[in-house]
Amino acid sequence: MSGSVPILVSIATAGVALVCAVLAAMQGRARPSLAWTASTAGVLALTATSFGGSITPLDLAAVAGIVLVGGVAGAGWSPRGGTVLLALGLLGFAVMLYARLDALTEILDGRAALDGLAWGVARSSGFVAFLAATGAVVLGARRPSALPIGGLPARVYALHRALGIASVAAMAVHLVALWTDDFVEFTPEQLLFLPWTSEYEPFAVTLGWLAMISLALTAASGGLKRLLPGWRVVHALAYLTFALGLVHGLLAGSDSGSPWALGLYATTLIAVAWTLLRRFKNPSARPRGGGKGWGAKGLSPAPGAATRVRASAHGSPPRATG
Repeated sequence: MSGSVPILVSIATAGVALVCAVLAAMQGRARPSLAWTASTAGVLALTATSFGGSITPLDLAAVAGIVLVGGVAGAGWSPRGGTVLLALGLLGFAVMLYARLDALTEILDGRAALDGLAWGVARSSGFVAFLAATGAVVLGARRPSALPIGGLPARVYALHRALGIASVAAMAVHLVALWTDDFVEFTPEQLLFLPWTSEYEPFAVTLGWLAMISLALTAASGGLKRLLPGWRVVHALAYLTFALGLVHGLLAGSDSGSPWALGLYATTLIAVAWTLLRRFKNPSARPRGGGKGWGAKGLSPAPGAATRVRASAHGSPPRATG
């Protein structure tokens, strides 16, 4: 894939990130979806920049934008100086857009080509879907009290849910980009129902299809938990989604052998394994009063207590209970 194609993608997504971040800051917490769109576009811009091999230290300012805008305007993080942090997030997106526009000279020189644009979008959106799903798994595996960020524990569920939604949205973009790509030429039937018939890495594509199904079931179980008594069992498929997505990316990715891609996959694997290890080593504390619910010792009345109270109220001595 031409190195100029990811630059085109990064410029577009960095612009979307900045515009959505500004709108989110203007409307406050009334529209958290704008903040999450900005963060998702920022991740997509960074991924496309890495594909093009043109990443600079200025581009890393987008990390501040992703975290601060998504945290303050999206998840409702309320630290001291939240307005200042939100402004720094906007500045981070602006700096990255400047860095991406600086790379526009390559396009103006006529060295850009649109060949492979769909593949670049497919790979970038695939990374975004995988990273968002990984973040949702990490937050879901940890107890809120274990998150050392002031103000965020109360918003962990919102952030966990937002990452899940972002993962599903990026997966949809991934499918559309693969369908429009004219190199591999996937058919809608192969993408949705018959992945093993693909001429391109059928085994890896099938694993990606299974990850997509698992992600859909996980997201649906979370959205319908009030209607599904056993929704937690289905929601646990999130771990299977992560594992399938990891192997799919390693086998199907055209650049999975690059150091940055391997480092990214290794980092996500370590993060998920570490949070699971902490979860099993430090299970959630039981509720006060013995941890057995409202019938625990110290919360429920002793046997015969109600009888003695009623007897005393009528002036008669309490009967012996044993």
